[in-house]
Amino acid sequence: MKRVLKLGFAVLAAVVFGRATCGKSKPAGVTPVQKVKFTDHVRYHNMGIAWDGDYYYTVNGGNTDYSDLNLYDESGSLEDSYDFGTDGRAILYSPDEEQLYLKEYGTDLSWVDLDFEEAGLEHEDVFRGDQSHVAMSPDGEKLYELYEGTVYVYDAITGDEETSFELPSYNTTGERGYANAIAASGKFLFVWAPDSDTDILVYGIDGKYVTKFTLPRSGFGFSLSWANGMLWIAEDADGDSDGADGTWYGYALEGLE
Repeated sequence: MKRVLKLGFAVLAAVVFGRATCGKSKPAGVTPVQKVKFTDHVRYHNMGIAWDGDYYYTVNGGNTDYSDLNLYDESGSLEDSYDFGTDGRAILYSPDEEQLYLKEYGTDLSWVDLDFEEAGLEHEDVFRGDQSHVAMSPDGEKLYELYEGTVYVYDAITGDEETSFELPSYNTTGERGYANAIAASGKFLFVWAPDSDTDILVYGIDGKYVTKFTLPRSGFGFSLSWANGMLWIAEDADGDSDGADGTWYGYALEGLE
């Protein structure tokens, strides 16, 4: 069952088609242990993943006319798919609001209800980078954006900037996704290490360096996400308008508390 929901500046209409605590520094020794793996068929690129306590939601991007939001159960079985007229960069979930948020190409944040019947503009022109893949704290209170080596922290409800800090090192080279993606747990921030598609730098939520570790496989730059207590990356579909298969991997981070 594929449904179509077009996103825009104003309140967005749903069109349905009938087809289917700062973190204290920790010693090195983080071990990523794969817990979940599933295939995600999308048009163009696998951009982000979120978890609402029952389901995973993935969003793709790369073309405004072909953007999917796929819904999976906890085991990674496809439950539903929705066709969005947006170019996704990240998908986020707020447990207090009980709704999804989309960061598209551009500087806006949109909301989407879990029934996929309504959507709208949450914050207009709140972010600095068109390409940034932003993160939301697991409690839904903060938004984190990495832009040109600086992390900007926003109040998720008001969109107001609360603080910012520079990271001492991050990936500024290679494809732009590696320099624009950030993931956030309750205690830590995660970004790609310089010149790498496997190494991850860990910082406290105050920006203080914690450690570095290596993932067992390469990931697509934009896909770096935190969902269901795990760090996620995708092997990118790199498809076209006909779609292709990407693969999501969820890792528990043993040794990081």
